[in-house]
Amino acid sequence: MRTVVIPTDFTNEGIQIAEAIVREMRDEVRLIFTHLFHVADDIQDLLFSTYREKEYELVPEEFWEECRMLREAYPEISSIKIDFFYGNKLALLKNFLEYYETDLIAYSEQYGIPKLTKSSLDALPVLKKTGYMMINADMVRVSSLADAGGYR
Repeated sequence: MRTVVIPTDFTNEGIQIAEAIVREMRDEVRLIFTHLFHVADDIQDLLFSTYREKEYELVPEEFWEECRMLREAYPEISSIKIDFFYGNKLALLKNFLEYYETDLIAYSEQYGIPKLTKSSLDALPVLKKTGYMMINADMVRVSSLADAGGYR
């Protein structure tokens, strides 16, 4: 089984990235959709904030439904999870990725990773520093179209 982390803003683009990767892998896959957030520097924010619960409100019901349909369409998907990373240090991010036994990170260079809130990290440059294999789903889609004869 391979674990693929997909940084996303929980729109249809994240689902398209997942679908492109699953189609290409032809192996059992566990998908982790995530968004990266800064941790507050102010002690009061840390003590009294409920941000770890509120972030789930940023995931639209349509995204949950698309995840369910994706799982039904691709039996090779063993599980789909949504989790958030909170931190300002690369070592913490590496621990997060290690916790999920990440094999690769999938993203779209063209779409990027839009921020959800003012606390969102600019995820792509940070993720590239982790040392994990990164797959640009845009290239997967192009190669899939070329293999199918639909891209010229």
